[in-house]
Amino acid sequence: MNEKKYICPICNSDKLFLKHEASYVYSYKIDSDAPGIKNTTTFSPYLYDRREQTSSREYLECDNCKTRYSGEMLYKFLK
Repeated sequence: MNEKKYICPICNSDKLFLKHEASYVYSYKIDSDAPGIKNTTTFSPYLYDRREQTSSREYLECDNCKTRYSGEMLYKFLK
């Protein structure tokens, strides 16, 4: 099987990473003990009651020159 190398068009590095960024809003119900139904004595931020994703994006990033390529470029690279 032939291995295909992907090269950064700016610096010619082959160190490219596919990255996925996402933002979330975490909600905790306010009750008599620690915030959140799942938190009973102390607040643990990972024990949220609801999580909503507000945004996300994918891009390629060159580890050498830190250039970021949009989703359109991502599909061109992968063809």
